[in-house]
Amino acid sequence: MKVTKIEKPYPAMTIENFHPSEAMVRAAAESFDEVEDWVKYGGDDAGQIQYCSKLGRENVPTPALLLLDYIATHCNPDMMMGFNTKCFPDMSHYGGGMMVTPNKNGEGGYLGMHVDASHHGIHKDWKREFSAILCLSEEYDSSFDLRVHNGEEHGTIPYKFNQLNIFKCSENSWHGLPEITKGMDRKTLGVMFWSKDVEGEEIKAKFNNNLEFD
Repeated sequence: MKVTKIEKPYPAMTIENFHPSEAMVRAAAESFDEVEDWVKYGGDDAGQIQYCSKLGRENVPTPALLLLDYIATHCNPDMMMGFNTKCFPDMSHYGGGMMVTPNKNGEGGYLGMHVDASHHGIHKDWKREFSAILCLSEEYDSSFDLRVHNGEEHGTIPYKFNQLNIFKCSENSWHGLPEITKGMDRKTLGVMFWSKDVEGEEIKAKFNNNLEFD
């Protein structure tokens, strides 16, 4: 595994060859075809063209679920990135799961610049600390690279097959995807890491179309 730390525009990390079995990563990618009922990211009025699996482990095919659980049990963002949030994964994979930005059939998938909601939608005293995203697609286009912004500076977190991308979540961790430019789907698996935050102020997810992608 090759680990690369990213300091700006906000703390992030990439881990190449994260899972020891590329065959299992390919199986997880292929299992996306088994999902028939996708949920549009941000709801029908969000203006985004990205989809995620329905909440609940029973809604995730076994190959993808095995990898989600592997991320949850083999990734410690605090230790790896030098924080002390005492974070833990949600094994129901709320806020993550299977995610696809589609363009294989000309859907024109994209994800506007946004920050995620600060707190868990079910466990209201859980605060979102880190996002861990595993890249599944072997085909690559530069539009797959995650665009990141802190409100002043911007950059990219590269997309690569079997690479785990981790970033610190905050009210300034803006991220998004431009429209996919080639006829292929961008597939990922996401695990969110949370901490107990009884008194913290909840910040809702929000989009900002004025921030630059590049």
